[in-house]
Amino acid sequence: MTTTNVQFAGYSIGSGIETYEKMQEICSVYGKKVVVIGGERALASIKDVLEEAVKDTTLEIIGYEWFGGVASYENGERLLALDTVKDADMIFAVGGGKAIDTCKYVAMQSKKPFFTFPTIAATCASTTAISVMYYPNGVQKDVFIGPRPAVHNFINLDIIAKAPEVYLWAGIGDTLAKYTEVPFCARGCELAHKDAFPLCFSKMTGEPLLKYGVKAMEAAKKGEASFELEQVVLAIVLTSGMVSYLIDAYKYNSGMGHAIFYGMTELPQIEERHLHGEVVSYGVLCMLMMDGQMELLDEIYKFMKAIKLPTKLADIEVTVDDLDVVLDSAVTKYDIEFGPYTITKEMMRKAILDLEEYNRTH
Repeated sequence: MTTTNVQFAGYSIGSGIETYEKMQEICSVYGKKVVVIGGERALASIKDVLEEAVKDTTLEIIGYEWFGGVASYENGERLLALDTVKDADMIFAVGGGKAIDTCKYVAMQSKKPFFTFPTIAATCASTTAISVMYYPNGVQKDVFIGPRPAVHNFINLDIIAKAPEVYLWAGIGDTLAKYTEVPFCARGCELAHKDAFPLCFSKMTGEPLLKYGVKAMEAAKKGEASFELEQVVLAIVLTSGMVSYLIDAYKYNSGMGHAIFYGMTELPQIEERHLHGEVVSYGVLCMLMMDGQMELLDEIYKFMKAIKLPTKLADIEVTVDDLDVVLDSAVTKYDIEFGPYTITKEMMRKAILDLEEYNRTH
């Protein structure tokens, strides 16, 4: 029998400055000096509220650093060499998935505690210990898994609501993968508690999206922190992240939807003009088609059409002629190494072509 050790990320969710009311209590035990690392737009959106939050506390922000634009080991090493990072007691990771994933690597290598501040709801990165790493040119390289997630996740709905709604849209797409890939990969397996537990609440990643997703998108377009937006943000950022963190990352956490996305990163238009969750959601439809889950495919397809997520190749600027380079890459990804049966390049191609036909007839 092996020993299991699990550290959960705490979280706060609220609007405005009230989101950070427990910051002193939660963070000060780890020291005083804070370095804030994130994307340029994310840092600009949160700087004023962070400065207000640390005022009259023992915490001191000693620097704001750009993460580098790509979640790469090269950017991680560049950050580790900075004096602000060396001198800090803790890291505040700010922004979207690529920024936060870079910060996880920096935190693990420097052995510093880190806290996450998602400014968009595009991925579950702020709750997991998993970092998807890329080459500097934007092509996916590998997955780095740290020993622990963030100490605490501060989710400010006002900031997320005011962010471009395209990020929430992509986050919904990415979370549809958690809803479908996890049960597919775990099908027929005898699961211990650590994996059975997150499998059970993987339902809570997708059901709120299908119920509240349309209204949440409407709220995001207005920049309003509504009840529906909160439910969808929690599904994307928190529930999906908890499933990812708890379940065996190399067996059940990712499947064909992600493999197709990573294969698609071989195409320049994907990295330049399309978001992770956007393309992953398309891959989810391909997986459901391949697996013959037509009832669920119908339901998710209608929802995706309602919020204009991609359902065919043309929606992501890909043609049938591009498939060889995409599938040659996709079939090598670890995401499809574990599941109820072996997935081949030919099976993925057939699913994609069948989905093209499905679009023509629906």
